[in-house]
Amino acid sequence: MKILARAACLAPGEPIPHHLLMLTLDLPDNDLHSTMRAEDAIKRLVELGLIRSETEEAIRLHRLVMTFVRDVNKAEFEAAQAAVEVVVAEEAGRINKVGYPAQLLAWQPHLRAVTDVAQPLETERAASLAGELGEHLRRIGDYNGARYYHEQSLAIRQKVLGDMHPDTAKSLNGLGFVFQLQGDLIKAQSYWQRALTIRQQVLGNDHPDTAESLNNLGYLLQVQGDLTGARSYHEQALAIRKTTLGTKHPDTSKSIINLAYLHYAQGDLANAKPYLEQALAIRQKVLGMEHPDTATILFYLAELLLAEEQLSEARAAFKQVLTIRQKTLGEEHPDTARTFSYLGSVLQRQEDLIRAQHYNNRALTIQLNTLGEEHPHTAESLNFKAQLQQAQGDLAGARSTFEKALNTRQKVLGDTHPETADTLHNLGELLQVQGDLSRAQHYYEQALAIRQEILDKEHPSIAISLKQLGQLLQTRGDFGGAKRCYTLALKIFETRLGPDHARTRLIKKNLSL
Repeated sequence: MKILARAACLAPGEPIPHHLLMLTLDLPDNDLHSTMRAEDAIKRLVELGLIRSETEEAIRLHRLVMTFVRDVNKAEFEAAQAAVEVVVAEEAGRINKVGYPAQLLAWQPHLRAVTDVAQPLETERAASLAGELGEHLRRIGDYNGARYYHEQSLAIRQKVLGDMHPDTAKSLNGLGFVFQLQGDLIKAQSYWQRALTIRQQVLGNDHPDTAESLNNLGYLLQVQGDLTGARSYHEQALAIRKTTLGTKHPDTSKSIINLAYLHYAQGDLANAKPYLEQALAIRQKVLGMEHPDTATILFYLAELLLAEEQLSEARAAFKQVLTIRQKTLGEEHPDTARTFSYLGSVLQRQEDLIRAQHYNNRALTIQLNTLGEEHPHTAESLNFKAQLQQAQGDLAGARSTFEKALNTRQKVLGDTHPETADTLHNLGELLQVQGDLSRAQHYYEQALAIRQEILDKEHPSIAISLKQLGQLLQTRGDFGGAKRCYTLALKIFETRLGPDHARTRLIKKNLSL
């Protein structure tokens, strides 16, 4: 009856993993006799027709049998329910921590069923179940579902544990992740700031959970374009993690990655690369080469290669990331979509326009379905699409798409964000091609003003704006203005890229004309 009662607590009519059912029995560790008895009991239940064997690794309990078991002995069922809740929460937490969401997909219906039954009871265990289900749904890209269950977890923990409990901070942290992934950076910042306040007051300034909150807020400022503010948070988080977790811990590698990305965002590619390689070495050793978190670092390395215009190497790296993400996250995951998008961008630069369009279309289809129109990653893919349309000669279509991307970036990221500046610059290039030099100059000057305000004064993007503006002024006959732009751009390119880089040589050529 004990086995049937536990099976009856899981999702009706769904295959029950044999491993999960055995865990719910709470057998003594390494007790072969108890394990054999449980196995024999399952076999007898199969012979009696009460349980059906699906595969060697799963059984199924008929809905009618499940209803009968629940009704025949209420006390037994309630005890079983408690035992199942504990095991399901712990096993879901273990898998979430390992970071392979596909491992949980096989019995996600059971996690959802147990969680939904537990919620009305408003216990700490119910909150844990909701939190783990929310985390799983976040990892597989179901952000709306993740938000719902993290909100359920937070509501219970606030009621049962109070506003200043570490577990309440954990729910706030989970919700912050969801809002950040959905592109709502203001709400994400609010939840992460609340989590940080609790952790600093309750756990202390040097606790790993406090470091997590600092890391998250630093990342958010980084995404918002506040690189100076982000650096302070990232450096604090890294110092705590090195002290409490050690230099080889995966969480330490997260801080290293963010510091690398700060260098990248500031145009300092040479110093970004060693940080990424250090983080990659940690994750390869601890998590393996095909882990989703390892793929994240490979993605950043591919971005860096793209920024360095090493197109063949970037293409190979993005394909490696795509293979990992398709295998571990699936075809329809937002991270997979973003990889499609970047592969398309690389192919467009390599003038493989047909394949570039294929990847860009796949990315946008997934992003529109999972993230919606008003999301930074959707706007990013739209920006790539517009560049592709321009390369294909569809200038009217490119202009419309650039304007759509610009509207989204201004709305979601703000008027002075680096990505907003990128689209303004791209629009300027398009209008210059179309011969509308006055409006092109307006967009170039807007992009340059943003970049000079928020980026390092020697950022290559500033030099690119200056170079492009110089070319336009030269075309309009303003040779003095063109020379001033070229001279400033040359200084940056020589400092950041070196005297022999193609861009440096081109500026020197322009100045000699």
